[in-house]
Amino acid sequence: MIIGIDASRALRPKQTGTERYALEIIRHLLALPEAVQHTWRLYLDQPADPAFFGGPKSVSIELCLLPARRMWTHRALAREVLQRPPAVLFVPAHVLPFVVPVWRLPASVVTIHDLGYRYFPATHPWRQRLYLDWSTQWNALAATRLIAISQATRADLMRFYATPPGKITVVHDMPHRRVRSP
Repeated sequence: MIIGIDASRALRPKQTGTERYALEIIRHLLALPEAVQHTWRLYLDQPADPAFFGGPKSVSIELCLLPARRMWTHRALAREVLQRPPAVLFVPAHVLPFVVPVWRLPASVVTIHDLGYRYFPATHPWRQRLYLDWSTQWNALAATRLIAISQATRADLMRFYATPPGKITVVHDMPHRRVRSP
């Protein structure tokens, strides 16, 4: 099975928590014993060495560099998943490509980290708030499954976007092993 992952955020030089999450979850997925049974198509917006993502040499990793300057997700990634759809598309740190109609998207899983912009609107410029609200609503509508990093995020998705509870799985973030106490 081909599993596509939006790995673009994992390559950011200055990483926030969501970018670090993207990198770590990709590395952990590729390290799973079952990873050798699949082809992992990592969608990138800049060149990268496959070794950066880790995983044993027996794991099939296909780096898919998609050039685009602006709106990479909604232009380049959207075009790619329509032309060569993976069996499953995983978006760990951003938004599903905007594709209409929704049924043209492959099966998809998106991680929603929080809805902080709803509770602390002053911390986000208004255009960013609009985009975050739109993109979260789009993810809630279009994704096959959602990963929420907490019960609070799960409850917010149900409250603000009427997301069916059965569509959301809570998977808590874990600190990197170098950060944890011995």
